[in-house]
Amino acid sequence: MKRYLLFVLILVVTAGCSSGQLYKVDPLDEKELYNGREIVTKESENSIVSVEFDGLSEGQFIFYVDVQNLNNQPAIIDPAEIFAEALQSDLLSNDHRFPIFNAVNPENEIDAINKGIKSRKTFHEIATGANAAFTLLSIIGTLADNNSRNDGHKIIHKVGRWADVQIREEIDYDASMKEMETKREFWRNEALRLTELEQDEVIGGLIFIPFNPKVKYLRVVVPVEKEDFEFFFKVVKVN
Repeated sequence: MKRYLLFVLILVVTAGCSSGQLYKVDPLDEKELYNGREIVTKESENSIVSVEFDGLSEGQFIFYVDVQNLNNQPAIIDPAEIFAEALQSDLLSNDHRFPIFNAVNPENEIDAINKGIKSRKTFHEIATGANAAFTLLSIIGTLADNNSRNDGHKIIHKVGRWADVQIREEIDYDASMKEMETKREFWRNEALRLTELEQDEVIGGLIFIPFNPKVKYLRVVVPVEKEDFEFFFKVVKVN
């Protein structure tokens, strides 16, 4: 199974909560080991779906999901339809103390980042123009006053202040744009995306399920067309 590592550069993987307690999930289905990782695979006449636990980031369990379409008809894979439910110890009854945990929708994340990029570009243009306009007016005011002594020094000082402010804005702008663009590339390339799979095609990617340390058992459901593939896990404290 292809592994994706970029997310560790973007998401700070804390594998814990505010108390410092560490958690993971152990698969309760039949599993196989691949490079030390536990993988559960479910298969039907139409699809093969594999899931493995990939870690815990702040507030979210991370799973890697791999789907292959065996049907001669296209299959829609929509991560927005993936969800998890808290279960009782019998693995049959829902633990109604908890809501359904819907997976994060990458398309929503990408849309939000695109809006953030657009907003930051607009702010940068406005800030740059405002800085320049304010400095120009300040210089005009200096030249227009009756005291012309040291006008040259005053103007140089004002231009220098504008340059300092603008340099800080440029640095902040470049850093924030790079951060947003990096996050956008992550959601585009590393997360499981909305995809139409043709026969024998495979797609894999990360999904993110909200984490609650009070949950003991978890059922992760991956819908593929009209089939629901269920994966059962036990939430375990690591220390």
